[in-house]
Amino acid sequence: MARISGYSKATVSKVINDYPDVSLKTKEKILKIIQKYDFQPNIQARNLAGKKDIIVGVFIFEETGMYGSSYFKELVALVTEAAEEKNIKILLSIVKNSESKMKIKSFIDNGMIQGAIVIGVKLDEPELEKMAEQGYNLVVFDYKNTINYKNVFLINSNNYEGGRLAARYLLQKGIKKVFHLEGTQDKLAGVERKDGFLDEIDGHGIIYKILPGNFQFQLGKNLLKDEIKKGNIPEGIFCANDEMALGCLEAIYEEKIEDKNIAVVGFDNTLISSLYRPKLTTIGYNSKKMSQKAIEIIEKMINKEELEEFIYESEITLEKRDT
Repeated sequence: MARISGYSKATVSKVINDYPDVSLKTKEKILKIIQKYDFQPNIQARNLAGKKDIIVGVFIFEETGMYGSSYFKELVALVTEAAEEKNIKILLSIVKNSESKMKIKSFIDNGMIQGAIVIGVKLDEPELEKMAEQGYNLVVFDYKNTINYKNVFLINSNNYEGGRLAARYLLQKGIKKVFHLEGTQDKLAGVERKDGFLDEIDGHGIIYKILPGNFQFQLGKNLLKDEIKKGNIPEGIFCANDEMALGCLEAIYEEKIEDKNIAVVGFDNTLISSLYRPKLTTIGYNSKKMSQKAIEIIEKMINKEELEEFIYESEITLEKRDT
């Protein structure tokens, strides 16, 4: 097929047909202009002309570089998949500091996006709450439910109940000495998962130790190796995410401890948790449904549809495997 300034005839025709009310004679003139000036379609211009694409920003708030973790990769993939099913475009951005958080506001103000899905927030996000107060459309994963705006929708896993479920699993095994590798305590998941776990084991005569794993594989691995080398070996371990749990399994293997002697439970049910050997027992939730909900709600917000609810909390399950 012949090319015009890098475009096939079909592509050029599609651009022209975006304007059905334009006369054939005018369309022919536009084609000549495209050929002469190497015209390239501009999203914002097309939006102004009435052919509006829905573009949603997906922002990962992560200052420690953990956006490379399995959790973030899988969640972003699921959100993107859900968006594609609704013909919604995604703009993905990593937010590494407080100043860059305000680019959400500028992207919406400039018309690049119509709403934002935010992942990885801390317990206190003043920039985010300022945008909420100003009426920006936001869907936020794992944030405190005290925020109350009609333009903000929260999507949380039941972190507290997940911590309790992990504790019950270890208690049923008759375990009396446990470690908890906690997530960062400036994030809701880290706090609630620990609180649920500790509340459930309270009163059962359990000896426990809290280790600051901060959701990181290598840190979790190093912390457990240090404890093992000191002769401090637990009967069970609950990690606030799968990354730390897999780090613990690596430490157990490298220190030549029989893995069947230590029960390990993770959280998130990431894909790698079922691929690792031994397969990791973990707390799971319906991340696919959460992602679909995020896209469904942000689309409703953009279309100014009234919401009947402002928070979605996914049910949790215990995925029993080899550990």
